[in-house]
Amino acid sequence: MWVILSLISAVLLGFYDIFKKQTVVGNAIIPVLFYSTMISGAMFLPFILLSFLKPELFAGDIMSKLFIEPITPRQHLLILGKTAIILCSWMFSYSAMKHLPITVVGPVNQLRPAITVILMFFVFRESLTWLQGAGVVLALISFYFMNRSGKLEGIQFKSNKWVYMLLASAVLVALSGVYDKFLLSKEVISPATIQAWYTIYDFLMMAVLFLFIWYPNRQKQPFEWRWGIVAMAVFVTVADVIYLTGLKQEAAVVVLIPLILYGVRLIVSFVYGIFGFKEQNIRSKIIPLLMVLAALVCLCI
Repeated sequence: MWVILSLISAVLLGFYDIFKKQTVVGNAIIPVLFYSTMISGAMFLPFILLSFLKPELFAGDIMSKLFIEPITPRQHLLILGKTAIILCSWMFSYSAMKHLPITVVGPVNQLRPAITVILMFFVFRESLTWLQGAGVVLALISFYFMNRSGKLEGIQFKSNKWVYMLLASAVLVALSGVYDKFLLSKEVISPATIQAWYTIYDFLMMAVLFLFIWYPNRQKQPFEWRWGIVAMAVFVTVADVIYLTGLKQEAAVVVLIPLILYGVRLIVSFVYGIFGFKEQNIRSKIIPLLMVLAALVCLCI
């Protein structure tokens, strides 16, 4: 069952990337994120309220994973810190997505597991297996081939600020993954609780940016409402809920779920980039794509 749920979650995240690309091109980024986070927060708000008012509804193996447990003010601040990291990552990622082909963005984004492994090594002193080391090396080599492919489209990785933003986003997401490990293991906060309060704080932070940064300068940064904003919020929120529902503690699941999520998500967005966005130079991008997938296998096993 968890395999099916993981596959569904991965496909939804792949389409989330597609809608993100469709929504940000030629559009102001802050209002896109504001409305998207508002919808995501509204979807999680009932879980927070029901967990407080009707906790008995969350009895049972599946529903218990969606229960939003009470947490201390200190833990709220810690989740607020995670939200700030992810928000910065999103600002970088959306800006890069707006100006780069999705067939470039997808593979670069999936370097995150390699960056996470490196951060785990330095922060938590976790030892690297030979497979993880091979995965990191493959990821670095794939980036070199992505650089060569990008030159065919006039994208110079060394001097392109959008590529640097994409890499900054990947580093921040990897850092958030390390932060999540701290919240889950040291603070013992459930995944559902982290995700629920994260979406609420994400919306509140975006509301500040929306009201005080974008709105006074809205004439210079025009915004067009697109229904892809709703699709983005729904797809990523439902994907997270399904992921949390399918998450178990058996070793096989813990190992394979990240591989399914990253790999399938990458393939979905890459294939749509070929047929939906009609992106070019696909042959030159196949090799780095396969290398990224191989790196994922090495890093997740």
